[in-house]
Amino acid sequence: MRTRARGRRTRATTSWHGRSEPTGGSGSGDSTRSGSQKLYPLGYAASTKRDPRRGTWSVRYLLDGAIQRIEKGEIEVKGRGLHGEAVLSEKGRGKVIPKTMWHRGRHAAGATWGTNLLTALLGDASAFSYPKSVYAVRDTLSAAIGDRPDALIMDFFAGSGTTLHATLLLNASDEGRRRCILVTNNELNYQVAARLNRHGHFRGDPEFEAHGVFQASTRPRVTAAITGLRPDGQPAEGAYLDGREFAEGFPENVEFFTLDYLDPIAVEMGLHFRELHPLLWLAAGGVGDREDIDPAARFALPAGSPYGVLFNPSGMPGIQAALKDRLDVTHVFIVADSEASFADLASAFLPPVKTVCLYREYLETLRGARE
Repeated sequence: MRTRARGRRTRATTSWHGRSEPTGGSGSGDSTRSGSQKLYPLGYAASTKRDPRRGTWSVRYLLDGAIQRIEKGEIEVKGRGLHGEAVLSEKGRGKVIPKTMWHRGRHAAGATWGTNLLTALLGDASAFSYPKSVYAVRDTLSAAIGDRPDALIMDFFAGSGTTLHATLLLNASDEGRRRCILVTNNELNYQVAARLNRHGHFRGDPEFEAHGVFQASTRPRVTAAITGLRPDGQPAEGAYLDGREFAEGFPENVEFFTLDYLDPIAVEMGLHFRELHPLLWLAAGGVGDREDIDPAARFALPAGSPYGVLFNPSGMPGIQAALKDRLDVTHVFIVADSEASFADLASAFLPPVKTVCLYREYLETLRGARE
């Protein structure tokens, strides 16, 4: 599974530390907070979302500590967000050496940022027992790759998807473009599986699989975190520590895949390109919509993604001409039946374009993994 399920949206650069509170019913976001009127012109306070049921606005304020850091020059105001809020960026942010023991309320598993957050996103408190706090994982990621805004994060035991959710929060805090790949099975706990078996539902049946960790927790939690909508279509209620509403979601995208087995001989003959295409898209960064590609064509160069595929040597003039106007392309995948043929074709592509041989490199990677 990898991160992506709708068309890619331009990343919002909201990097806000603040809090939310209801204000009087006027759309101006009037507040009783002392000196609040001085904060609005600076972008240190902003009215965001209106609650039609209560007739109130949600107002987000920068904390005093953040304002002091701006005045000291430690945080830079880079612009304004959708609601007029200041877009912030920490200067000189580097890797932090963490202490060996953390004791912070926001890190408690199964509490506000664990169970309660998951319940708010799914509308179901029983979907996953004792999830990790999203802020415990976010702070761990920050300590490990806080200085790498383009890092790739992999979690082979996805659970409810907390790692991806934490990646969203970390990206929002520093305008990062980190990616996250989650891997999980669709296992059920013993009691639920036994109950379903007694009712005639077994592994592989839709009724059985619907209760698995991926179908019941990982997928709906990740989707809700990004879209801001619960599985029932209702906006998720609540806000993160920086004041961002759950319902606001995040600008990232997400897509879900099923890992399956392919016949290596059929792969080598080029009969499974459509099944392998998502891996090419991922290898090139997972940018843009994953467009459908016809493997019968001489070459392909998706408009919104930074990669191309050369299916036939006769397509070389066409792909070379098209690449003159595509400086964003980082990868070209070349279908070749020998190392010599691949080397000859690859020599026509100059750095920084990376060339990859299909389907040899895919098959050799898998053979190496089996060994």
